[in-house]
Amino acid sequence: MKQDMSESRAMREIQKEAFAVYEAALYLDGHPDDRRALRYYAEHEARRAEAVAHYEKKYGPMTVCGVRSADRWTWVDDPWPWEYDSTDVSALSGQKL
Repeated sequence: MKQDMSESRAMREIQKEAFAVYEAALYLDGHPDDRRALRYYAEHEARRAEAVAHYEKKYGPMTVCGVRSADRWTWVDDPWPWEYDSTDVSALSGQKL
């Protein structure tokens, strides 16, 4: 199964925002009162959460924490990492964690 380009772009957006969040968190560990850094963290965490919500609405849950159905365990509905086309390296960025 090949991952479409819009799914790859959505995943890349999540990765970009998550990187910014983790870097800000590392900085804040040593500078906990830096208000500018706190705003930066909050802004990028909100963007990351929005990107994850967009991704999960369109492509399904990224982790078990993203399962939102009370009727069915939907985690098993999406392709597993070994179900992707082995020649499609871009699919690896969207694998379940």
